[in-house]
Amino acid sequence: MVAKAGLTADQAHALIMAKNYQLSHKREFHDPWYPWQEEFLYSKKPQTMLLAGNRSGKTLTAGYLFATHCTGDYPDDWKGQRFSFGLNALAAGVDAEQLKVVVQRTLFGDLDEDKRFTGGWFHPNEITNIEWSGVVTGLARRVTVKSRYGKSVITLRQYTQSRTGSGTLSFAGTSLDLVWIDECPNDSLVGQLVTRTMTGNRNKGGLILYSMTPELGMTELVASFLEKINRNHQKMIGPISWDECPHLTPSVQEQILSGIPVHEHDMRRKGIPFFGSGLVYPVAENRIKIDPFSLEGFDWFRVIRAIDLGVKHPQATAWLAHDPENDTIYLVKDYSMSGQSAAVHAAATNALWAHSPVVVPHDYDTVEKGTAEAVSRHYYDAGLKNTIPFENIGGGIKVEPGIQSLYDRMVSGRFKAFSTCTNFFREMRMYHRDTQGIRVKENDDVLDCVRQGSMMIGRYGTQIAGRRRKPKVKRAMA
Repeated sequence: MVAKAGLTADQAHALIMAKNYQLSHKREFHDPWYPWQEEFLYSKKPQTMLLAGNRSGKTLTAGYLFATHCTGDYPDDWKGQRFSFGLNALAAGVDAEQLKVVVQRTLFGDLDEDKRFTGGWFHPNEITNIEWSGVVTGLARRVTVKSRYGKSVITLRQYTQSRTGSGTLSFAGTSLDLVWIDECPNDSLVGQLVTRTMTGNRNKGGLILYSMTPELGMTELVASFLEKINRNHQKMIGPISWDECPHLTPSVQEQILSGIPVHEHDMRRKGIPFFGSGLVYPVAENRIKIDPFSLEGFDWFRVIRAIDLGVKHPQATAWLAHDPENDTIYLVKDYSMSGQSAAVHAAATNALWAHSPVVVPHDYDTVEKGTAEAVSRHYYDAGLKNTIPFENIGGGIKVEPGIQSLYDRMVSGRFKAFSTCTNFFREMRMYHRDTQGIRVKENDDVLDCVRQGSMMIGRYGTQIAGRRRKPKVKRAMA
């Protein structure tokens, strides 16, 4: 061995050994997770779907979670579901090729010359037994791994014989604690998965993980997550676009899209399925997305806040600024959070422009059952003041006039959103009409705030710094 410059032979050997260890023990050395990855990892719902564009890291994320559950090797700060026993688990891919090259490689790594796995999310020394497929060379059929609680048995299956989504997956008679499905399956498979996990997790019900780009469009499975049909049992993360994946630089994005038909770009880039009658706001994101800029000095701008109450859906807030000279509205900040008290939401809403009016929905003064207190009282006591009830410019509270007004602003360049408003853009990718042209009332919390705030800001917006007159000299916006 030749020592590297400045290193002794022993030091060089130690460095090589350390690098080899890092390569074969990836769970210990992974990069920090993006926020949407953490949301997926820590979900405690029986079924969790990660819907994302190609190359976003969805498979790596799901593979890590799968391996963590199977080994019981949870990080000290783990906030998600836990198993305390060895699992009977299933990892499934579209076909033999995808199962071998993507799923198996993600979990176990490549094969060396001795037909041993080099390590993926499972470390090589955690793999105790491999049963090989009798049909596909180099594809495992069943892998046994060490767990802190004994052993876990992982079955690898393909769920199609040809094209994506066709065929079924046969595993009758088995009870599964954990299932990972990579890429979109046919709807006929879903019932089998649910049935096989019903008695898993020691009769508490097993977990099903989906990681996919919606290549099959608006299947029943995708619709059930997007429209929250089984709200108590499912959690949806996404659609995740490339804009939420910093590792996909503009040059990498351009390279990926170069060989993809134009009509598939939104699906590949943003994880958006083809919807029934289409999106409510069918506008290219790059037409309205801008880099954030400081509003300091733009004292003639008028600002307003708008909230949407959350009971069975997230509480949301939007902060909007209006340039009256150009009649342009800017979405400066958004917020969406579930499961917190009125005090938490009020504090979040007051974090910016606490002096400005707050547009509230028509149900703001609804009296809670059992308490005889209006919802508004909780927010008022928590410090949320200056509230004004929503009303369209022409009167009334109907939704469609606001949608049309906001859409007109988007296509005419009179509505812009800061790129940091990820909740807004995520909802915009999902908010759609069904096959009958009826709006699906889901994934619209921040959008409702933006719509209502946009309709009210011209009448009730307050100057940022409380100035009464526009300054004579204005600073040009970046």
